[in-house]
Amino acid sequence: MTKASGADLRFAGIFCGLVGLYDVVFAVTAITGTAAIGYRVDVPFADFLVFHAAVQAFLRDNLAVIYDTDAFTHLQSTLYAARLPYELGFRPFLYPPLWLLDLLPFGVLPLVPSVAIFLAVTAGLCTAVLRGIGLGWRATVAILAAPAASWVVLVGQNTFLSVALLYGGLALLERRPLTAGVLLGFLAYKPQVWLLVPLALLAARAWRPLVAMLATIVALSLVTLVLFGFDFWRAFLVAAQKAGTGAAAIEMYQRVHTHMTTLLAAAKIVGLSDGSAMALQLAGALLAVVAVTWAFARNKKSAERTAILVTATFLVSPYTLNYDLMLLMPAAALLYLHPPRSGYRPGERTIYVLLWLIPGFCMGLNAIGLPLAPLIILAFGAFAGLRLQAAGKAELPHAAAAR
Repeated sequence: MTKASGADLRFAGIFCGLVGLYDVVFAVTAITGTAAIGYRVDVPFADFLVFHAAVQAFLRDNLAVIYDTDAFTHLQSTLYAARLPYELGFRPFLYPPLWLLDLLPFGVLPLVPSVAIFLAVTAGLCTAVLRGIGLGWRATVAILAAPAASWVVLVGQNTFLSVALLYGGLALLERRPLTAGVLLGFLAYKPQVWLLVPLALLAARAWRPLVAMLATIVALSLVTLVLFGFDFWRAFLVAAQKAGTGAAAIEMYQRVHTHMTTLLAAAKIVGLSDGSAMALQLAGALLAVVAVTWAFARNKKSAERTAILVTATFLVSPYTLNYDLMLLMPAAALLYLHPPRSGYRPGERTIYVLLWLIPGFCMGLNAIGLPLAPLIILAFGAFAGLRLQAAGKAELPHAAAAR
């Protein structure tokens, strides 16, 4: 790999600077409710209300309410009535008990300091990992001010933490395999992001990280069994079984489709039937499995290999939303900053620009019937795959000469 040219770096600096400035102003005005630009945000930190309320339910010895969507939504409307312009309608806790364990240090505080500390800690961890995988300060700041990051902040989501755990774990697979496994084990708190990680480790024959990851999950699960009890896990398993059905995915689409970045949502938006939409989503999941298996079984550690894994994450899950696109940003930055010796392919730069912008525009595009997010994600993954394939072919003559 080479470094991007001076012209490409200047373009990236100007582009990310202007977009980042807009994102910061948008986030600040949306949170404070002062002269907001862009999309209106009625309930800042809406997803963090879910997290905070789950801890409050635990502290009130009312764990049973957490996986009862109607009761849990009512609890949030009651707890945060003074901050809400209307009563909430659908605010489920769609996480395993592992995530409640992670939330305990934050949920004991009042809401405002809790969300501030949560975002500061997770963004700090994300920053440390971005610097650790070779991104400079300018690229790191650009990622943290990207449209995807502004939505992570606005809704109070955990995507900064997911980025830190996923990229940190993948970066340490060869150098510190046990630490890598522990980080990837902690990532299991978000199953839709973690789902393809075991497949990637199996394909790469990364046995030590795989064992460390599984041991971490078992250990964390035992802790949650002690703290929360078996009934809480049973309630989660029932909720997870329901969430895995096509009916649940369609219900999710009906409620938040403008925020969704999935193949299922795109199919529904353009008018396909429920059955056709689910078939398209399953086809995307199959493509994701094949791509990750190929990338990790036949290729060494690289930014392209990581890009394929994060792209596949958006193909396999029917539930990804615009703030989840933060997972793609470090990979996009690495690929843009380090093009192959042959240079960018035609249209490749354009895809990086569109990928950077789509977290902010996908809602408007979805609303007018143009669900472009999955196509842009697919194109990004395709460019990563072509680069990975070309790199593999370039290594073959050297390997033959060595023999």
